[in-house]
Amino acid sequence: MSSFIVKPIIRTSTDLQDFFNTIHTSDEDVLLTNRYIIEPHFPLDSIPVDTIFLEDYLKGEPTDVAADKLLSRLGEKNYKRVIAIGGGSVIDNAKLSVYGKGLTIAELVKKGKELPKKRELIIIPTTTGTGSEVTNVAVFNFVSQKTKIGLAYDQMYADQVYLIGQLATTMPYKVFATSSIDALVHSIESYISPKATSFSKSFSLSAMTTFLRGYRKMIFEKSIGKTPQGRDLQQFLEASTQAGIAFGNAGCGPVHALAYPIGAEFHIAHGQSNYLVFSGTFRKYQELGADLSELEMVLANELSVQPNQVWECLENIIDLILPNQRLRQIGMDEKMCQEFAKSVIDNQQRLMINSPIELTKDDVASIYNNLL
Repeated sequence: MSSFIVKPIIRTSTDLQDFFNTIHTSDEDVLLTNRYIIEPHFPLDSIPVDTIFLEDYLKGEPTDVAADKLLSRLGEKNYKRVIAIGGGSVIDNAKLSVYGKGLTIAELVKKGKELPKKRELIIIPTTTGTGSEVTNVAVFNFVSQKTKIGLAYDQMYADQVYLIGQLATTMPYKVFATSSIDALVHSIESYISPKATSFSKSFSLSAMTTFLRGYRKMIFEKSIGKTPQGRDLQQFLEASTQAGIAFGNAGCGPVHALAYPIGAEFHIAHGQSNYLVFSGTFRKYQELGADLSELEMVLANELSVQPNQVWECLENIIDLILPNQRLRQIGMDEKMCQEFAKSVIDNQQRLMINSPIELTKDDVASIYNNLL
């Protein structure tokens, strides 16, 4: 039996002032965000709720160490509602806060499925890629284990999501590129997941085509290097949320699984980590005989090429948006390929089960090695 869930209520708003007026803020609200996200759009001294700035606790992508510090800070008052405005790091940390005070991330790993939700969560995404606003997943780098681990509990679904294009207009191009590539991978991996349904595929397909058309428009207009604006940006933002709905139901797969040890070790953006292993993973699928024909036909129709040309064409398009690298260029070697492969098999079965064909430890090591 299959199911399909769209959990949060999704709304749009013109700007932050309209948003704050709409939700009727009180002293029982707390905002988690970054200064650089808010400052260009709203005076910091006019924010109508208690505010915690993520950069005071974390530099880079989420870690278990920083999460515990934030949970402690969020426990200093009896907040009833948490507002998260930002990218994946802000959103994932905010999701942990729904359980109330007095907990650590280690306790949530063990008991998060059973513990009650005590705080309402409102999320406003400000990048075009995480999709985390509509999923129950939060991913953290567990420093001592040298890998990223995803927590997935229904309590961590947002209650409301607001899409406010204004807040994404100041997103640096590199963030736009890595986050939108991440969302494109979300849409492709969820489309071929064994858990995919006709409903989830419709969201995967809508997101996939929106990203590819947006990229091709940027290439045609010679606007690469500049974050899209106006309606183009809003379409990328909405496509990211659609991809989030798709992978929230069907799951992501081995591309994400292989990307996690890379991101944890080398501290590079998640979307870039995905891009590093994307083509190699799909070449391995083809080598092992996975049936990708339905996806290839979809991509062939969208890209106006033959099905056997889609992967080269897709790679060429993405490479114009963000030039790719070999794994040696970021510091990987043959020994790491074996270590990372073991980490993937040991720690990422939540993702590996969504592969269109079973991958062994040797298969994973081979993918890494072929990308050196």
